[in-house]
Amino acid sequence: MHKATSNVYVNLWTREQATLRGCNSSFVATSGGVVVIDTPQMPTDAIKWRDEIAKKGEARYIINTEHHPDHITGNFFIPGTVVSSQIVKAMFSSMLKIPGIQAMVKDKDPEGIPLMENYQARPPTITFSDRLTLYLGEHSFELIRMPGHTEGQVGVFVPQEKVMFTGDNFANGWQPSMNFSCPLEWIESLKKIEAMEVQVVVPGHGEIGDKKSVRIFREFIQECVDTVRKAISQGMSQEEAAARITFEIEKYPPALHSGPQWQRRNVLRLYEMLSKQ
Repeated sequence: MHKATSNVYVNLWTREQATLRGCNSSFVATSGGVVVIDTPQMPTDAIKWRDEIAKKGEARYIINTEHHPDHITGNFFIPGTVVSSQIVKAMFSSMLKIPGIQAMVKDKDPEGIPLMENYQARPPTITFSDRLTLYLGEHSFELIRMPGHTEGQVGVFVPQEKVMFTGDNFANGWQPSMNFSCPLEWIESLKKIEAMEVQVVVPGHGEIGDKKSVRIFREFIQECVDTVRKAISQGMSQEEAAARITFEIEKYPPALHSGPQWQRRNVLRLYEMLSKQ
């Protein structure tokens, strides 16, 4: 567990670990209880995280930054009211299939199998369209829909800590999945983060960063967009672009064990979305 500020704690995974375990999950300890941002994917990790949270206070809220399983599966194991954007709620049941979760746990977290008894998906019960502010103790939590990695992506700004939680809108040193991305909106959302009074930025994957690292990541996303746009303007077909384009693998490698299909899917998605512009 990494202490990012005086009241912010982050469960950081290395690139090797995260391939198996999931996203960075975080919590903020306030005088009125704890706010959790995203939950661990594996049951054994979620239980350990729940116990760490309990040392700091009662978990009052869980904020899901997106609908992907590595951010929402652990909701079941941690108390607190679940909050997210309306789009995340709408996508929740389609992404969290219990038979698939059970198979994943059996394969990657066998010690967690007994914890899956009576497992249920726990979707958001409080939602918002564009912005929502939660107040707890002396802290405020500004939830902002920031489309990018997904359409319903949520950024969480805590001004008292000068910290921003981005979910996978920012993957520090990684090439994120772009399967659900809105590429042009993504760039604008990152610019908004750069303009905010933020000192610490907690990514969905990778090490904790700052606004400089967000800018570098934004420039990478812009390069990806520009590369695919050029292919479209040159008359490449979608399949040809997917076969020929390679983003900056050394600078922003895909998740381990993902293989060339990760890169290919990213190009296909960008081509699809940019062709509509």
